[in-house]
Amino acid sequence: MTMNMTRRNLLRGGTGVAVGAAAALALPAQDAAAEPAVNPANVPGGTALIDVAAGSTRWLTGVGNQDSSTTLQGIAFDSVNGHLYTLQIAGASQVAYLRSGSQAAVTASIGANEHDKSGDLCLTRHDLSTGAVTGYMYLLGFGHGVSLGVEPAKSGSPAYIWTEAGTGRTGFGQEFVRFAFADRTVLWTSHPAVQRFASPDPAATSMTPSVDVDHGILLIRYALDSAHWFAAYDLSAVVATANTNKPLPAPLARIQQPTLYKYAADGTPTAEEATFQGFTSYGQYVYMLDGDPRTGTASDTLTGTDKWAIHTTSFDLNDTQNNPTTGYIASTHSEADAAANPREPEGMAIHTGSGSPRLSFGITNNSGSDRQFDLYYKV
Repeated sequence: MTMNMTRRNLLRGGTGVAVGAAAALALPAQDAAAEPAVNPANVPGGTALIDVAAGSTRWLTGVGNQDSSTTLQGIAFDSVNGHLYTLQIAGASQVAYLRSGSQAAVTASIGANEHDKSGDLCLTRHDLSTGAVTGYMYLLGFGHGVSLGVEPAKSGSPAYIWTEAGTGRTGFGQEFVRFAFADRTVLWTSHPAVQRFASPDPAATSMTPSVDVDHGILLIRYALDSAHWFAAYDLSAVVATANTNKPLPAPLARIQQPTLYKYAADGTPTAEEATFQGFTSYGQYVYMLDGDPRTGTASDTLTGTDKWAIHTTSFDLNDTQNNPTTGYIASTHSEADAAANPREPEGMAIHTGSGSPRLSFGITNNSGSDRQFDLYYKV
């Protein structure tokens, strides 16, 4: 199998054996998309693969963000300093704050119910031992907040945050940016404190970043036509191009994300594409989260696709271990937080401050005006 061979290629007739296997499993065909250059497959190997089928351990429960009126979207850790960062769409209750003082001109055209379209986000810093809020920022016009990256704070310098930015009226970022965390401040995408970078592809849209600090890798997920791709870069090399109008360095890896599908209770895939909820990476491996909210009924009593509402999936950036039929290494449903209501998976990140890396993800556990989430992990 060549390094740029994807499940989509195989299903279109890359090899007869793979096509036959896909047909036997009744896997839905993937849409055609523009293809970048061959995968360089140069992400350093040797990192242990986290078993996505491992049991989930509850870490924190009933965590509230700065803005309690909207639900969690993305998570990331500053493992060195014991901080958890979360992103969410800014709630209508914060409109007056966002429009105050010097921000009035920036938000003048944004209605109280349009923050999801305009990409206004609330970034919260939490104490990882308790979940308590220790700081926050508001980000105007940045995106949906599915994923973010954090470079840990060091003596004399703050943590640096990576997010999507530049939504227009789509609600999803069309570029990615970096900025220093500054408690109780407001940024907009053209703010001088925001560092900008070139695009991984001239046609790329809907970009979201994640940072693997231990391996010095910046991972960007982006859309090309109807497909999504991952591009991994040397973190320090990308930082060196900030605000220079220089192109990004050559990627360490660049590969199409396999399409994730919802499953029936017997474990067979359906034709319905899953709802993507987050991703992260560690070494050469990407981990993805998908699922829909469940309301009113504990998930362990449901049947059909409802029982499979949360999935965790592993994926090899170098494409040396991905299954030629599915395009990923492994995928499994999770019964974590089975009684939570509405039980929607939100955000995925790696924590490395507790021995073995923890593959962590959030699950919302209530609705209404005081939304909270529980934090789980797998090792």
